[in-house]
Amino acid sequence: MRAVHVKMTVATVLLGSYLVASKLILREVPVFTATFVRLVSAAALLALYVRLRGRGPAVRPGRRDGAVLFAQTFLGVFLFSVFAMYGVKFTGAIEAGVILGMVPISISLVALLFLGERLSSRRGTGIVLAVVGAVSINVMSSQSSEGAAGSHVALGALLLVCSVLCEAVFVTFGKLLSTPIPPARLSLILSVAGALMFLVPAGIESGWGAGLAQVSWQTWALMIYTGVAINGVAVVLMYDSLDSVDTTVVAAFTAVTPVSGTVLSVLLLHEEFRLHHLLGMALVIAGVFVVAREKNSGDGGEVAGSGKGSGDAEIDGINPVTSRSAVT
Repeated sequence: MRAVHVKMTVATVLLGSYLVASKLILREVPVFTATFVRLVSAAALLALYVRLRGRGPAVRPGRRDGAVLFAQTFLGVFLFSVFAMYGVKFTGAIEAGVILGMVPISISLVALLFLGERLSSRRGTGIVLAVVGAVSINVMSSQSSEGAAGSHVALGALLLVCSVLCEAVFVTFGKLLSTPIPPARLSLILSVAGALMFLVPAGIESGWGAGLAQVSWQTWALMIYTGVAINGVAVVLMYDSLDSVDTTVVAAFTAVTPVSGTVLSVLLLHEEFRLHHLLGMALVIAGVFVVAREKNSGDGGEVAGSGKGSGDAEIDGINPVTSRSAVT
């Protein structure tokens, strides 16, 4: 695998731990409060990282880019967190992985509609294999598990479907920015903006911090972990990868997420590992391998940052992103 494939694999494995960690966190801390702590932790890490690197001029987004960043924050941070965490609360961790099985489809759809990317037969085959594997894990798991009442499970599933669409916006809309922003700075902006959106509801929910006094150190560690590993490391790696490969390639790699989520569910939540989990994982890995083996030749879409319409500027080591979006 190329270095960019390693980055995407690490990112998706970390993302796979999000639902499991959230399930554990929600035992003690409510949704808005847990998300606020996560985003503050991410912002603190990213601010330190950006300050230590200190390379490149500060980027001031224009009106159009500001609208894109707002869409990413509101849909990809605020609503995604609400939908995903309430979805996890109403279902099981492995069952909630349905969100992860559908993310590759939603990302590819957004890329085709808004970014003008094309889908080669090889990438299409890889994505299909990965999605079939991911969905099979989740469908078979939900059929064999003993979850909450049927009405709660249905509501949880609906919320998770909504979070899938929000995640697609979060992952792909970075390519719509007319002025490129380095991944760490972009993640910092989104984390700070997201934390501000959660400030008031989290304050009301927790009695302005009074409710956090009884939270165990293990749960505090998990909340900080989700901020550092998910919103920090994983998101930076994912955005960094988008400057080197097409969005459809990243979409295939996101199917690795339910694999790591399933493993962690077995290890940490003591959920039962069955044969269909192993078969699903094999399909996911095969799909990722098929996509990763495709040469970066432009088949199925131009590679971001190839130079067409992106200018000669390079900020903080990140090449500008070519945007062919119909959105103005």
